[in-house]
Amino acid sequence: GFAQACEKAGGSLVAVADNPLDAVLHDQPPDQLSPVVPQALEYAGETSEAKRNRVGAGLREADLDAAVLTLPESLAWLLNIRGGDVPHTPLPLGFGLVSAEGQVELFIDRRKIGSAVAGHLGNGVGIRPLEEFGAALDALGRDHRRVQADPATAAAWVFDRLAQAGARIRHAEDPCLILKACKNPVELDGTRAAHKRDGASVSRFLAWLAGAVGKGDVDEITAAEKLRACRRGNALFQDLSFP
Repeated sequence: GFAQACEKAGGSLVAVADNPLDAVLHDQPPDQLSPVVPQALEYAGETSEAKRNRVGAGLREADLDAAVLTLPESLAWLLNIRGGDVPHTPLPLGFGLVSAEGQVELFIDRRKIGSAVAGHLGNGVGIRPLEEFGAALDALGRDHRRVQADPATAAAWVFDRLAQAGARIRHAEDPCLILKACKNPVELDGTRAAHKRDGASVSRFLAWLAGAVGKGDVDEITAAEKLRACRRGNALFQDLSFP
């Protein structure tokens, strides 16, 4: 990818410990500290333990010791958690390592983890500071572990760190992706129910719009605010999917 392109241009990629932009970008917004919350079983349809065991079984079948998880949606699905680090998307930012035994190490800002979600995660999930992710990759390498990582989604830094530490790397798709894509009956029912609730909100909005347009006192901003208000009237409303 980028490395080959740099080589063709006569250059090379060099990893640096610090982001050079941080030295000149002095007005950065503070890090998001949105709390991580449990995703109830009545909506997930499968416990995190069952999901972790399925992923672990897949790793064992491939003769692997662990897989690196860098996608926040994979962490959200696998651990049945949600967050608020990404606007309009209920995702917690972090990294994870899942073992062939179905154990997970979650690397995340501990300030986001309250007692409720810590109890929800249980003994099969260890919570570690985000800063320890690199050291955990090094440990896998020192033990010469067989580790899977996804070249389509994981940064080159992950592969470089594993390789330099001595890990045996398998380039393969994030093991959560296909499992997450196959929705269980509870998830399918939840999707249908959400569409019905939102459809009712949109119907109320369209009924209002038909009258407001006739009066000539509605514009795009007014309409958007009204639609948002209609959606917020739903008891299970969380957020808009986009502005």
